[in-house]
Amino acid sequence: MQKKIINEVLSVEDRAQKIIRDSERNARDIVTEAQAKANELVRSSLKDERDRQNAEIAQAEADMAAALAEYEASLGEGKTLSEAVVQQIAKRIVDRVVLTDFDLGGDSDDA
Repeated sequence: MQKKIINEVLSVEDRAQKIIRDSERNARDIVTEAQAKANELVRSSLKDERDRQNAEIAQAEADMAAALAEYEASLGEGKTLSEAVVQQIAKRIVDRVVLTDFDLGGDSDDA
């Protein structure tokens, strides 16, 4: 009888140990799966954010290229003067030259 009780106690202990091992393995599997899901979520979020920022950079580059092209075009327009403007500038230069006293400092009247 005593041997039967000891065998039954050992059997119960073996089953308890098996339950504990199974529980530990299940807990590790759950934690590993949760970590894998979290890692995938982080990777996915990082990829989405990287794609969003790359799109913003591309848009900013396109905007700057358009602004630069517009600025360069406006500079090109300033380089070509109409004939009337050129004539007006030439007339003003001639008027100023005519009004200028070209006394070179030679006091020829005093000598």
